[in-house]
Amino acid sequence: METRLAQAEKAILFRNQHRSGKILILPNIWDQLGAKILEKAGYPSIATASVATALTNGYRDGEKIPFIRLLKTVARITSAVSLPVTVDIERGFADSLFLLKENIRLLIENGAVGINIEDSHADHKGLFKIEEQCRKIEAIREVGIQCGVSIVINARTDVFLLKTENDAFSQAVERGLAYKTAGADCFYPIVMNDYEEISTLINEVAMPVNVLLSKSTADLNKLNEIGVARVSLGPGLLNHALSTMNQIAEELLHYNTTTFLNHGLLSRDFMDSLV
Repeated sequence: METRLAQAEKAILFRNQHRSGKILILPNIWDQLGAKILEKAGYPSIATASVATALTNGYRDGEKIPFIRLLKTVARITSAVSLPVTVDIERGFADSLFLLKENIRLLIENGAVGINIEDSHADHKGLFKIEEQCRKIEAIREVGIQCGVSIVINARTDVFLLKTENDAFSQAVERGLAYKTAGADCFYPIVMNDYEEISTLINEVAMPVNVLLSKSTADLNKLNEIGVARVSLGPGLLNHALSTMNQIAEELLHYNTTTFLNHGLLSRDFMDSLV
């Protein structure tokens, strides 16, 4: 079992990766095999995606997966790699600060050194009040201090996703500044996809900013140039894996072996090295 000191050092390392001057790319995974692949490829940290961890455990996204099941997934991932691991916990799987604190403590006990926490309601029809979300961030920070692991908080805002605000950009700036004051380490305005706006936001909030990779934000060099600290893929990696499986399966039904035989494959030795 990893010592708390070693875990605390991973949290510091992960936090520093957001301020290295080089964009931190996190192809979100869902199990230990994916984590090992990224570690072998040279990635400095590992991140999960809530959609991916839910679907691969037989549940839909939206905190449908039992938290204990998520913890088991986290434990398998953190025990498989030597890298910092951050976990997407959606809204925290909690309807009270007491339960949120307990969940954060359990995540730390299972090896996590970072989390994503989002600010929209479960029905995606509105956002939590800024003060309420700040109390959650403060609670997470408090538990990290108590546990001796300064957990890295990636505070996600859904103002652009929900499109419920007339001026999403101003709302994002307001929330980013508030979340930073509450103790967030990184700000994640998910689906924000305009390079100029992203650059302006980074200057306004003066903290590391996370961007979701999409066709509109596909130029990683440009994202790096404008100061984006972190790029996530969300469920994109799982979608690619399932899309390839689906394509091969459909082709085989029509006696077409093209993709199955010509798609680049990992060696058996490499696959064995993942366990």
